[in-house]
Amino acid sequence: MSDSSPSPESEPLKKANAMMKNKSCLITGGGTGIGRAVAQRFSEEGADVWVVGRSQETLNETASMIGSSCIARVCDVADAAGLEAVVESMPALDVLVSNAAVSFAVAPLADPIEQWRKMIEVNMWGAVNACRAAGKRMIRDGRGGRIVIVSSVHCQLAEPGSTPYGMAKAAINQLARGLACEWAAHGILVNVVAPGFVLTPMSFASGVNELESDWCKQFFFNPEGPRVPLLRAGTPEEIAEAVLFFANPRNTYCTGTTLTVDGGLSIKF
Repeated sequence: MSDSSPSPESEPLKKANAMMKNKSCLITGGGTGIGRAVAQRFSEEGADVWVVGRSQETLNETASMIGSSCIARVCDVADAAGLEAVVESMPALDVLVSNAAVSFAVAPLADPIEQWRKMIEVNMWGAVNACRAAGKRMIRDGRGGRIVIVSSVHCQLAEPGSTPYGMAKAAINQLARGLACEWAAHGILVNVVAPGFVLTPMSFASGVNELESDWCKQFFFNPEGPRVPLLRAGTPEEIAEAVLFFANPRNTYCTGTTLTVDGGLSIKF
């Protein structure tokens, strides 16, 4: 039986061909879910990754999984000054992945306006803060760069309880289009990945996975009339591949673009 493990000679070749070799990347919301998957995928492609989020525990878990190429920093994306301080402490910045978000149901009239503001503060202003901090650093350094904002199909689709969430996601799609125009002259490409249903900690409410609920299975994943043609939710790793497409230096002509990754959800009546 032959040994299928990689030979020592193949590892240096793999690293030499890595898409993100010597790239320095910042990922917000990097402690769990999509952010963690992106950090792992970038590291596999040779990048040094910095992950930020509000939980030291989950950030440490991400850093432990990845190893010495990952640095964790606690920072709330709603804190513009704190986020800029993290960016300025990095030796270089080639890629920003603005991924941090919160999600909870909000009734337009029954819930207080503070619930709307909380959603907008993290999901919209958090992305603005991250992009401004990264853009300032990239423009000053003159190296160009890549910015990828993780949005959602809620940027164009609606459902009860998701109005402020969808508003924030639509706003960051327009943020990406605007910055793509503003910063093109500096060699900075700005794009969006818009996931559909993805199995992450945000899928759980009160300890229950909404993607495993009867209503979700019957309406979205029912083979007799599915709203999601692929009949399943996506994985963080699948979203990470889409983010990698926009973030890697081989992407030289896509900017201001939104890539929907939803298993076909948004194409169905």
